[in-house]
Amino acid sequence: MLQFIKEGLSGKNGQYFAIVTAVMLVAPLIFWKLDLPFAANAMLLCLMFSIMAMAWNLLEGYTGQLSFGHAVFFGVGAYTTMILMLYYGVTPWIGIFVGGLVAALVGLALGVPLFRLRSHWFALATIAVGEIFKLIFISWDYVGGSAGLQSPIVPEEQKLYYLQYAGSYVYIYLALGLLGLELLVMYPLVKSRIGYYLQAIREDEDAAMSLGINPFKYKMVAMFFSALFTGIGGGIYTVRFRFVDPFAVFDLISVSVYITIAGILGGIYSFVGPIVGSFVFVPISEYVRVYIVSRFPRFYGLHVFVLGVILLAISLLAPEGIMGWLEKKGYLKKREESGEVGEK
Repeated sequence: MLQFIKEGLSGKNGQYFAIVTAVMLVAPLIFWKLDLPFAANAMLLCLMFSIMAMAWNLLEGYTGQLSFGHAVFFGVGAYTTMILMLYYGVTPWIGIFVGGLVAALVGLALGVPLFRLRSHWFALATIAVGEIFKLIFISWDYVGGSAGLQSPIVPEEQKLYYLQYAGSYVYIYLALGLLGLELLVMYPLVKSRIGYYLQAIREDEDAAMSLGINPFKYKMVAMFFSALFTGIGGGIYTVRFRFVDPFAVFDLISVSVYITIAGILGGIYSFVGPIVGSFVFVPISEYVRVYIVSRFPRFYGLHVFVLGVILLAISLLAPEGIMGWLEKKGYLKKREESGEVGEK
């Protein structure tokens, strides 16, 4: 953690960090003063998907396990936060983290059978698991079935306790704080011995095993943290929109695939790549959905087609992601390849 803070605040990194932090802190106030709800909501979604894409990238970019099932952890985190708040009166300040922990435990349970699979079989299995969870929650009366759950409007004096505010302005700071927490947890992890073990598994699992690395053990570590922060992302969704249903939170396209695209677009071999990808992909997605698709209501799903064209163009121009393209053009310093193992 101290290493992350030291590197983040030194040299040009410090300048970039200060500028980005200042923009992030001031932007919600500007959106509020100018009454720009669309921009505020887009920024919130950027931060939410940044949290989840970085978590997903620990499993794919560092460990080599391509998942299309992270909607499971998103949905579990969202439902847990809602159930604790609605049925038991637990504040979302606690519920969000409990939701993340429950999602992490679900991830560990799923990891036992899933990590017996490799390559495309693992990816296909994660899709199947996501659909199974959706079907379970659709028929589960305790969680509202297909109708979902909605939190009621609370009195003014309880708004802080239940984190219930109009618009996305307040929630931007919540998501920003949680993203900062994730950075402080993830950076030391990927720079430690565990991070190097994960990369060894990604490059050649059999070779890593021959060197004494236990692939299953470290895949489970990656799964735990990946599911944990994805579940926290689901909790953010719950407190902002105050409504959850299986079709929204367990959706393959709008959750799992969006997380995957954000991570790949930014660059899966870059620590901050998923954040960059989220801040490029999500605004494009929201603009197309709100301002283009709304003009052609007969063509449902047009935004998916438009996004596909945009992403195809970007993938042809930057196959290694945005961060890789910036490094190739010399705008960023290339990542140093090191064979040294980090400290425990």
